[in-house]
Amino acid sequence: LRIDLGARYDAIDTHSEPDGEGAAQDSHGIFSPKVGALVKLTNALGVYANVSRGFRATDGVIEDPTLPFITVWAYESGLKLNVGGVSATAALFRMDVSNEQTFNPLTSGSSSGGASRHQGVELGLRAPLTSAFTLSGDWTFNDARYKRLITQPEDDPTQVDTLSGERVYNTAKYIGSAALQWAPPASLWSVRVSTNAVGPYSPFDEPGVVLPAYALLHASATRQIGKAQLELGLRNILDKAYPELVAGGLVAPGQPRSVFGTVRYDF
Repeated sequence: LRIDLGARYDAIDTHSEPDGEGAAQDSHGIFSPKVGALVKLTNALGVYANVSRGFRATDGVIEDPTLPFITVWAYESGLKLNVGGVSATAALFRMDVSNEQTFNPLTSGSSSGGASRHQGVELGLRAPLTSAFTLSGDWTFNDARYKRLITQPEDDPTQVDTLSGERVYNTAKYIGSAALQWAPPASLWSVRVSTNAVGPYSPFDEPGVVLPAYALLHASATRQIGKAQLELGLRNILDKAYPELVAGGLVAPGQPRSVFGTVRYDF
């Protein structure tokens, strides 16, 4: 049995003078505890649970220092397996966010207020299939919805939109990646084929609209030359058309089929 206990207290004092406005000042303090436990059922298998509180400053605090922190209570419980070179995790999670902030990627502005709940499952795996082949992957399935969020459009302040129960903007129902790597122990070469997938999500400022899921395929080869490592690869092999960003009816296309190369040198 292993027990983790921790806590921190942050005191933040903000002074600012926005252009054309008078000086503004405000102080905030916040307490962030963490409690966790891990029980080893066997030498290879353990079960764990964590509860913690986190925070970050609200965007726009320079113009308005009185804006409160964005806080989250996070709960997680799951299994960890390590045996025969195989590493696997499976966890249930839930995050309750207060003072939810919605970011507008078009104007780089944001609006605060409301709350949301994110809950789902996280899976992770790394397993050697043979001495040369290794399979790995990470997947998160997330049901993220506003518990309470009321917005007032700038062009008509009298109109009020209630998004309670709607999907959290720009948060996919699932995201994941999987890869197969060939790297013989005595070889200077390695080859990696991978895919990443993005599930359905609602774009910013389009409640009720759900974009379809998509997946991309990638490949790369790596060669070790002395202390240098050279990699050459191809992203989006199938030249899949997908949106990098969708907001307010505008679409920024994702990266088409692209060649990339990297050089790494260890001194």
